[in-house]
Amino acid sequence: MKQSTKKNIISIVSIALFLFSTVPSTATDREIVAVAAGIAPCVEEVMTLYVSAGNEPLSIVKGPCGALAKQADADAPYGLILLSEPRWPKWMEDRDLLVDVHTFAIGQLVLWSPEAEKPNLSDLEKKTVAIPDPDTTAYGMAAQKHLQRLNMWDSLDRKKVLPAKSAPQAIITVKSGAAEWAFIPESAALKAGGSFTVMEGATLPQVGGLSPSAGVEAKKFWSFCRSSQTDPIWLKWGFALEKRN
Repeated sequence: MKQSTKKNIISIVSIALFLFSTVPSTATDREIVAVAAGIAPCVEEVMTLYVSAGNEPLSIVKGPCGALAKQADADAPYGLILLSEPRWPKWMEDRDLLVDVHTFAIGQLVLWSPEAEKPNLSDLEKKTVAIPDPDTTAYGMAAQKHLQRLNMWDSLDRKKVLPAKSAPQAIITVKSGAAEWAFIPESAALKAGGSFTVMEGATLPQVGGLSPSAGVEAKKFWSFCRSSQTDPIWLKWGFALEKRN
């Protein structure tokens, strides 16, 4: 299958289209997959494998965890939502927005540099660093907690800490030259190239679930995401599978 065809299959539909479409969703047609931006490259590869097995493709929407959860609360027609932390899935469960909730992989926080030389955390105070928003993103929250555990958070020069809306935007901030390093998921670092240093102990359960009105295809893809067929893809993108169920 040509690369362009794959890209067409995994179409990235704009959030605005869903929120402001004049075509209302029904109670049973929710087939859209909402994915935390930082783990989207991996999920897109899982979708490619799913389609190659003869299944129907589903559209994917990417964004920060908090934004996707709030859009679901505003009746965005997401059938399956895959997030990079348990905080927002719990928030959705409490509002009866999510069922069949499972951890599907374990993510890893890294400190990333576009250069070949690995970034060293001991040099962090000398660098300008991009960090995804800790309030709405999983890995921004993980970065803040990790640095707080190391008693480094309060000592950082705030002029050298550049907030980003998501992990992909943190990467863009670095590639633009505005920052030198970024805290991002290992999966995003593997796609971005350069080098990275694993932040030991800074892991995050990747948690997903279905809308109570999820369609048949969304349910099938959710089962596929947690099947052994996808294990090589999760492992390739730097995820662990120990706590998967």
